[in-house]
Amino acid sequence: MSKRIQMFVSVAAAGLLLSLPSVARADLEACGGVYLNVDAKCEFVPKETCTTRCEDVAMETSCAARLYTKCEGECTATAEVSCVETCQTDCTPECESLEADGDAGPANAMGLCMSSCQQDCNDDCADAENQGECRSACAHTCGEICEKDCGDDKSESCEPRCEVACTGSCTAQASSECQVSCQSEQFSVCKTEQVTVCEEECTQTGGALFCEGQFLAVTDIQACADELHAELAIDVDIELDVDVDVDVECDGGDCEAEAEAEADAEADGDAKLGCLATVDPNDGLGGVLLALGIAGLGLTRRRRI
Repeated sequence: MSKRIQMFVSVAAAGLLLSLPSVARADLEACGGVYLNVDAKCEFVPKETCTTRCEDVAMETSCAARLYTKCEGECTATAEVSCVETCQTDCTPECESLEADGDAGPANAMGLCMSSCQQDCNDDCADAENQGECRSACAHTCGEICEKDCGDDKSESCEPRCEVACTGSCTAQASSECQVSCQSEQFSVCKTEQVTVCEEECTQTGGALFCEGQFLAVTDIQACADELHAELAIDVDIELDVDVDVDVECDGGDCEAEAEAEADAEADGDAKLGCLATVDPNDGLGGVLLALGIAGLGLTRRRRI
């Protein structure tokens, strides 16, 4: 005897884009190791519109993260003394101004490092043939080195804080020229490969994560979403509609059921997420429904973002 049972489970996971902390992070490993600004806006783009977003220009951030590691071994420049001295001249009054502004929060070394380094990126990439690639490569270099050199600074006053920040910024600036040159030779291939990754992710998982229009190459969307929330207080809105089909085969008093769940994930649209569960109930149809209820709860927990 065979029966097909249709179940529709609606799962809502509401979230808001919260205000971001003052420190940017570059070590978002679950999100492909990308660097994100403190005011980054991230979203889950569902399948129906996801693949159209998988374009070369949306791969620059993920490629910069991948290629930084490849080029790191040959890009080992150190900070120039003249750069550090000039930077400190500008940094100290900026730091003191931020300290005096109660609403701006404390001026941390990484933030000061990033401010100086990013400005240098803007200047250096202004005349670049491909400004997007140049800025992505340079910004990621700033994030990685400022994080490494300044992230643990505990200075209590601006002068020593700026010394740390400027050493980090100038090291990043010296390395970024090499990084931009090295990465430029590999960007074309990388972006083509990442477009394929993006399209596969959209199809296989029902959507993909994008921040500031840039694709995040992740192996686990939930893990990336959790890290975005933990590190940058970014919550991604997703709404799931789960369509569960169950095939039940019974022979006498013994039944064996296979349940296949397909979820429509909505985040400014719809996307489908596949899920397959096999249950072996010994209590007939009631056991099947109980097992499906448990499976549905598991799906809710896994996809709550």
